[in-house]
Amino acid sequence: MTGSTGFRKGRGEGPFSYLITGFVLLLLVLCGLFYYKWGGAIRTVAGVRATGGWSGTADGLTAGSVLQASLFYFRRIWVALAFGLLIGATVRAFVSPRHVVALLGRGGAMRRQVAGGLTGTPLMLCSCCITPVFQSVYERGAGLGSALAVMLASPGLNPAALTLTFLLFPVSLGVARVAAALAAVFVLPPILERLSGATRVMPPPVGTAGEHGVPGSPREFIERLAGALGHVSLRTIPLVIIGVLLSSVILPLSVRLSIGGTLLVVALVAALAVVLALPTFFEIPLGLLFLSVGAPGAAAAMLIAGPIVNLPSLLILARETRPKVAFALALGVWLLAVLAGLSVSTRV
Repeated sequence: MTGSTGFRKGRGEGPFSYLITGFVLLLLVLCGLFYYKWGGAIRTVAGVRATGGWSGTADGLTAGSVLQASLFYFRRIWVALAFGLLIGATVRAFVSPRHVVALLGRGGAMRRQVAGGLTGTPLMLCSCCITPVFQSVYERGAGLGSALAVMLASPGLNPAALTLTFLLFPVSLGVARVAAALAAVFVLPPILERLSGATRVMPPPVGTAGEHGVPGSPREFIERLAGALGHVSLRTIPLVIIGVLLSSVILPLSVRLSIGGTLLVVALVAALAVVLALPTFFEIPLGLLFLSVGAPGAAAAMLIAGPIVNLPSLLILARETRPKVAFALALGVWLLAVLAGLSVSTRV
């Protein structure tokens, strides 16, 4: 006998049980991500504390051909990107739009931004790897501002990256990075949402398939997850590849422009950093390189704009919303990076 809730009474089976399985799957994927990212981050921070310096370089991104740099990038991020795709697919397949709205779409602008920031920060994914998560939560009902907070907080407020900045750079650079990241996550997105007029994707009415169409068998469960994974991958991976290839052309130019602390140099480095695709922590060796040649402003610009957005994430944002939204976000991050770079140029 089947009850009105959609599962077999007395046996704990049916559609509802598969929906619970979807939430368990999401929890397992998140636990795996936390183990991978937080474990690596803790080891990295401990290593820097023990040695007092940074032993890695960014030569894999700055030396060699465009294809070599791009392959190096994907070898560094593929595990995190796989986690991002799995999280995005699981959210799309098994999380009700109403639950997404309840978490990221209700309350005032500040409440939504804080919820988005707190959701994205622990993930510690780079700009490319967080895009599948952004795509899914935005499509499932999150407002543009809160969805952007998730996307920007993951790389921008990465706790390990901020800790490394204070360990390896002058305090003024660390303070500038934190201040700019907070502004990018909590101030810039609601401004963009208001100025762009982008509307929130609202959940379907109660009783529609989008709200209650839960899988009723193992086959439907697998098909739904596979379909969601294919959808998220097709919406993100091609633009990530295109953006990374173009970024590999731009990165060597940013290194050559790093000498000096003038407004022009800081502005140029910040503009290039906005579109660069960097794996997690790779802004650190680039920032150290800029600092070693006497360009603290360029170092600050790279530390701020380098990780928080890049060309792949901007391309995906433009496709999911409007090109002007992506341009406005790039402009806002660039402006924050320039202001921070100029502020530290006079102190270091």
